[in-house]
Amino acid sequence: MSTAKQVLLINPEAKPVLSGLADTLRAAGAEVRETNLDDYEALLDALAQGFMPVVLKAPLD
Repeated sequence: MSTAKQVLLINPEAKPVLSGLADTLRAAGAEVRETNLDDYEALLDALAQGFMPVVLKAPLD
C-alpha cells in the first residue's frame, strides 16, 4: 500500500468494531482517520481532503 492512501474508518456502532484494523492499515503505509457518524465536521473534513470512507460493520456471530 502506498503512503498516498488515505482511509477514513467510520464506526456507526457505540462499541469498537474490528479493533486493530486501523493499526494494520497504518503499518501497510496508509494514513488513517477514525470517526463515527455523529462527528459531521470531522467526516466532511476528511472527505474534502480525499479520504476514502469505509463504514465498519460488526462481524456476524
